[in-house]
Formats: sequence, C-alpha cells, structure tokens
Amino acid sequence: MARRASAEADGSLAKAGGSLVIQRAPGRIGPIRFFALSFGCIVGSGWVVVLGDWLRPCGPAGVVIGMCAGGSVMLANSGAYAELIARYPQIGGEFVFAQRIFGLRVAFLVGWLSTLSLLAVVAFEATALPMILEALIPAVRGPILYHSLGSPVTADAIVTGWAGTLLVAFMNYRGIRAAATMQTVLSFVFLGLAVLIVALGFALGSPANLHPLLSGHGGRPWWVGSLWIFATVPLFLNGFQSVAQAIEERGNTVTLARVAPLMVYALLIGMGFYCLVTLAASAAQPWRSLVDRPMATAAAFDALLPHHLLSVLVLAAAALSVARVWNGVTLWVTRVLMAQARAGLLPARMGIAHPRSGSSTVTVMSVAACTALGPLLGKGVLIPLVDTASVCLAGILVVAAVAALRARAKYGTADLPYATPGGTGTLLYSLIGSAGMAIFAFLDPVLRRPDRLPPEWMMLGIWACAGLVFWRLYASARVKASSHSRAEGNDPCALHR
Repeated sequence: MARRASAEADGSLAKAGGSLVIQRAPGRIGPIRFFALSFGCIVGSGWVVVLGDWLRPCGPAGVVIGMCAGGSVMLANSGAYAELIARYPQIGGEFVFAQRIFGLRVAFLVGWLSTLSLLAVVAFEATALPMILEALIPAVRGPILYHSLGSPVTADAIVTGWAGTLLVAFMNYRGIRAAATMQTVLSFVFLGLAVLIVALGFALGSPANLHPLLSGHGGRPWWVGSLWIFATVPLFLNGFQSVAQAIEERGNTVTLARVAPLMVYALLIGMGFYCLVTLAASAAQPWRSLVDRPMATAAAFDALLPHHLLSVLVLAAAALSVARVWNGVTLWVTRVLMAQARAGLLPARMGIAHPRSGSSTVTVMSVAACTALGPLLGKGVLIPLVDTASVCLAGILVVAAVAALRARAKYGTADLPYATPGGTGTLLYSLIGSAGMAIFAFLDPVLRRPDRLPPEWMMLGIWACAGLVFWRLYASARVKASSHSRAEGNDPCALHR
C-alpha cells in the first residue's frame, strides 16, 4: 500500500467489497449530509424567477425536452466526476483534476472559469432573494434608488441582499459542518414543500392550460428555445459536483464508491422537479399568460387556493431554495479559491484554513464582497448571469470529461474504487454533450440580440483580463508551489495502489 499520509492523515485503511474504505474519526460528514450538499446546490430560485423565460421560446413540452436532454449529459458527467474524485479525493474539484492531469496552466484556466461561474450563481441568488421577499411581503419594497441594466434597484433589495450575504458568510466562516447541517435541514424541508406544490398544481389545474405544448417565439422555431434550455442546464443542474469540496471531511460510512450514487440521486431529483414544476405551473394557468410575469410560478398558482395560500407557499419554498444554493455554492467557491491559493495562483493568505473551522477568513470575506455586487446591479443582471455561468460551467464539464478520459488511458481503472458505468462511451457522450452546451451558450446571447455586444461577453472579457493580471502577479509563487508539489510527489494513483 503506497503512502496516503497527505490525503488521509486522520484515518486508517481497510478493504470492503473491492472498494477502498477510509476509517475516519466520528463527527465527520455522513451520506445524508453529502446528498444534501449535492442536491442543495442544484435547485435554486430559477424555477420561480425565470420560469417565464423558459416557457416563452418553446412552451412547456419544449422546456421538458431541453431539460431532459441536458440532464442526460449531466448524468454522464456525474460519472466522470465520481471517477476523478476517486482518483483525487481532495478539495478543489475540477481545479485539482486539471492540475494533476494537465498541469498548472490548464488548472488556472479551469479554476478561474469555475470561480466566475460560482460567483455568478451566488450573485444571482443574492439578487433573486429580494425579488422573492418583495413578492411575498409587498410592504417591504423600498424606494427606487437608480436604474441598472434597464431595471430599477430599490433600497430594500440592497439591504436584503447584503444581509443575506453576511449571514451566509458567517455560516461558512464557522466551517463545513455548520454549512452542511444547514444544507441538510433546508434541503429536506424544501423537498416536502416541493412535493406538495407540484401535487396541488396538477390536482387543481387543467390539462387544457398546457396547450400548445410546443410553441416558438419571435419567428424562431420551438426547438431553438429547447436548445437554449439545453445550453443552460449546466447552471440549473449544476451543484452535484460540490461534494468534491467536502471529500476530505467525509465520514467512515462514505466510501469513494458511494459518492457517485449520491450525485446521481441529486441530479435525478433536481431534473424531475424542474420538469414537474414547469408542467404543474402550466396546468395551473394558461402558460402564455405567464411568460411576462416576474414571478411566473407564484403567479401560476395564485388563484388555485383562497387567500393566495399556494402562491405564498411557492414563494416560501423559493426563499428556502435561495438559502440552500447560496449557502452551498459559497462553500464550494471558497474551497476552489483555497485550492488555487495553495497552488500559488492567488494570494497565499486565501489558502490558509482556520485550525478549527477549516475555512479561510480572507476567502470567505472576498466571496462576500463579490456577492454584494449582485444586489447593486439589480434584477436586470439575472439572465446575463445565467448565460455567463452556463458558458463557464459547460466549458469546465468539457475539461472534466477529457481529464477522465486521459486519466483512464494513462493509468487505467483497475485499482480505482469507482469506475464510470459504460466506461469510455459514457465519457465521450458527456464530452460531446458538454461541448454542444458550451458552444450554444456562448453564441445564443448574440443570436438573441444581434444589434449589440452581449453583456455576457463583456463579463467574460473583463474576467479574462483580470485572470491574466493574476497569472503574471503570482509567477514566482507558482514556481515555489510547483517545486513543493514535486518534492512531495505527484503520483495520481498513489492513493489507490
């Protein structure tokens, strides 16, 4: 058995059914919390905030087709991730995979794109939360301070967004166990509410409201709208891979082979929820009446029960969704930043973990500062954030699929505790599907608005320039970190021989 001290210093080893089992100290993260971390990052506020945008270009059946097509690619990607996690059970996820297999240049690109996509997600949730609260409690709406990207920005939106930012930062400062516990409670409460909402929507609605099932918009055929849904699935089903950020804290009941089913369950439940809530909302009200509503899902259920009870329930579930995803993705992005700092790509202080909580104070505060920009930009930034995050996430999925294929070709899978079902064929499907998602997500903003430069492209350009600055600033730190890594040894299969 080769050395395992660097990754498994606090555990002992055993073999069970051909899978490697890490015997760990009690009090670590078990399977339920791992599932909650994975599912908790998937279903956010999009099912309430952008349902009208989903329905407009393709109709309810078009949304389901696009979601299922994209979901099949994400399921294939979960196999690639599980196999890579089994090879490299370290925090950092895609960044660590790319660093081990392709080297630091590709790792920096992956880490930088991953950081942008995750910051876009938390900024989305920080912007969506005030919208949900305004719909739930209209009296909280404050005065309009200014307009941004064609939408008003109110005082309550900034205050609420910033208050949520501070709360999430505090939870993540306390460490991963506190964040995971919060995810577990919020996830299971949300699942109970989701089942109730969908069941009432179908029971009290009418199938006639679903027609036409497929419909284009603005002269474009419905399948173009389904392609847009397909291209944004990396954002809306993103989160299953967040388990990689807690893999070092897994308990002794969570083997590396058990991580894969937890991700698959989270993906299937998330995909099923999106499809069912789309159909239930479209059955509750004629779906064409929902496309211009800011909170289309709540509007759909509003008249089904007296006193707006069901729409209030929808908004309460949406608020829980925001809290879950916001908390989980903040945990995720802080771990990605810590991994980059330890590799010499960011300030070294961002990689220093607190001895008790395991979190980095500097990193948590940096993420909070970036998150606070979302409420300042207002709800006009929501769709650009969706598109920007989708481009980045789909590109990262491409790299993950290539990394899994390359690692298979170089090292094989005989000694791994988990291998992707379907093998190379599944990984090739994930590669081709993810590449299609990335290409369409990048081109769609300019196809929809050919008369102006898309803000998504501007975000990507500004972020790329900032990345070049960091790459040059930390050149000497990269050399030092690389030398240290070589001195410790960098055998990617050492943990499993």
